[in-house]
Amino acid sequence: MRRAVTGFWWSPTTQGTPALVVTAAFFTFGVLVGSLLALQVTEGGAEALNAYLEQFLALAQAGELTQPSFFTLMWRAIRWPLFAFLLGFSALGVLFLPILSSMRGFFLAFSIASFARSYARRGVAISFLLLGVPEAVYLPVFFLLCVQSLGAAWSLAGRIPGQGRRELPYDRGYFLRCGVCTVAMAVGLFIEWAALPTLMAGVAGGLT
Repeated sequence: MRRAVTGFWWSPTTQGTPALVVTAAFFTFGVLVGSLLALQVTEGGAEALNAYLEQFLALAQAGELTQPSFFTLMWRAIRWPLFAFLLGFSALGVLFLPILSSMRGFFLAFSIASFARSYARRGVAISFLLLGVPEAVYLPVFFLLCVQSLGAAWSLAGRIPGQGRRELPYDRGYFLRCGVCTVAMAVGLFIEWAALPTLMAGVAGGLT
C-alpha cells in the first residue's frame, strides 16, 4: 500500500522538483508578459476592448448570451492538459512544454488584466470569480501533467539508443495520475457547463 501511494505521488527529489521549477518559471514569465501587454494596449485598442466587454456583459445580464456548446467548452478545457500529456511521449517536450506553460500563463493573465484595466478593482475580483472557478480545477491538472510530462521528456532525451522498454519513464503511477486528472477535468467541466449561465449573469450584474 505504501509503495503504491509513493508511486502515485511521485518522488520530488528526482525529476519532480526540476520539472516543477521550470514549469512554474515559464508560467510566471507568461503571466508577467500577458499582464504587461494587456495594461499597455493602445488607446484605440483599449476602447475596442471596453466596447466588447460592455456588449458581452450587457448580453449576459439580460440573459441573452448564447451559451457555448458542451463540446466547445470541453475543447477549451482539455486542450492545454491534452497537449501537455501528448508532449510527454516525445523528447521534443523538453522544448515545447516550457513554451506551452508560458502560453498558458500569458492568456490567463491577459484575460484577468483586461478586466482589471476596464473595471479596476471590481474587474480583478470578478474576473477571478469568472475564471477562477474552473481554473481552480484546470490549473492544478495542467501543472501536474506538464511537470510529469517534462520529466518524461527529459528521460527520453537522455536515453541511450538500444535501451529496452523497461527504461521508459511510464510506470503505473504515471498513468494513474493521468486518470485522476481526467476525472478532475470531467467534474470541473460539468460544473462550468452547468453553472456558467448563472455565473455570467451574476458577474454582469456586479459590474453594471
